[in-house]
Amino acid sequence: MNTGGSAAGRQPVRLQMITTLRQPAQVPLVDWIHRRPEFRAGVRDLSGRTGGRAGFSEAVIIAVVAQSLLPGLFALLQTWLSQQPSGATVRMRVGESEVEVQVTGRTDPRQLLDQVTRTLQENREPPRPEPDSDSARPPS
Repeated sequence: MNTGGSAAGRQPVRLQMITTLRQPAQVPLVDWIHRRPEFRAGVRDLSGRTGGRAGFSEAVIIAVVAQSLLPGLFALLQTWLSQQPSGATVRMRVGESEVEVQVTGRTDPRQLLDQVTRTLQENREPPRPEPDSDSARPPS
């Protein structure tokens, strides 16, 4: 049985989402995402909710989630963005790469998933064998 696809789906993905709003949101993005229990542990707001300057609001959110959860996360993100009457954008940094993805309320979550998945594949290092794993032991 081939479990390679499911193993990749369980690999954690680190995203940094930086939201920029013209007006404060009725529901902050992190609270919107936390409505779904599978994202509560892996999604954190690093901005401290300081309020920002008048006419400008920015939040920095870090998400470390299984790759298989990305479609749900991106659907939540797109829904939240489409409900911001004054407009909002999100810049995403994927993993440790400096690739940034601009996301607006018009962004298709499937296209976002494709772009992030491509970025992950291009920047993924080959897996390192664990010292205790069977693959690291020499054949007997």
